[in-house]
Amino acid sequence: MDRRGEPAVTLSVVVSTYESPDALAAVLRSLADQSDQSFTVVIADDGSGTATKAVVEQAGETVFGERLTHVWQPDRGFRPAAALNRGALAADADFLVFLGGDCVPRRHFVRSLRAAARPGWFIAANRVLLPRALTERVISERAPIHRWSTTRVVLATGGGGGAYATLTSRDRRRVGRTGLRDFVPYNNAYCCIAVHVRDFVAVNGYDTRFVGWGDEDVDLAVRLRRLGLRCGHAGPDAVLLHLWHESSQSDERPNWMLLKETERSNRLEAVEGLRELNADEVDMPVPSGDIGVA
Repeated sequence: MDRRGEPAVTLSVVVSTYESPDALAAVLRSLADQSDQSFTVVIADDGSGTATKAVVEQAGETVFGERLTHVWQPDRGFRPAAALNRGALAADADFLVFLGGDCVPRRHFVRSLRAAARPGWFIAANRVLLPRALTERVISERAPIHRWSTTRVVLATGGGGGAYATLTSRDRRRVGRTGLRDFVPYNNAYCCIAVHVRDFVAVNGYDTRFVGWGDEDVDLAVRLRRLGLRCGHAGPDAVLLHLWHESSQSDERPNWMLLKETERSNRLEAVEGLRELNADEVDMPVPSGDIGVA
């Protein structure tokens, strides 16, 4: 039972990744050091090669054991929505936390989300954009930024990247607060969405028609709200530390029209979502040896 007298939820963190083994290693180090360790991890891999496989295997052997699952799909272009759906299907938990593989969670991230999880809500989080030099420290020196205090993060970033505003904000739009507008992460960037599995299934998961950079997360949030859910945040401990990388954002925003179509419609469900996944790829094993484009 939790402190509200309700049954404690089981929780799985589904981490999306593609050919970013150093960033993924930093995320896994943070997850391995969470103050609440009662969760499983699913790596939702969009077709990475052997370097990513090695990072996942090492984490499984040294830290997570059977708590870690690696779900892989062939590299057929940028398909994070499909990868995340496969990750969700591999998770065995009441509550799913979808996390970008370039976002390092703070040490009490899982604890904060578990405490905030409740019926009728889904959770999103803001992020701090780390500068390049600090990201290089996290990767090359294994700097444990997930353990750093708010003051230390703000000082290390010079207050930039949203650090000061995000980590010191008294944003009252937390899960469970009534009479306030919904929480929307800065710049509409849902780098983390945490949702009860029954609600994720009710909207048929991510829409896999979203291929290429962006908007598959916003589309999911639109449909979760249409289902009747509110969105809140779980406090500063759930703020993400976003590692610097070259931008993959497309000026054309290839998924913009799909998102606009969803907003104009009254659809709850993804047009091509969980149910429509190709059955022969759902339980696809991670290939051994060199991994090429399928």
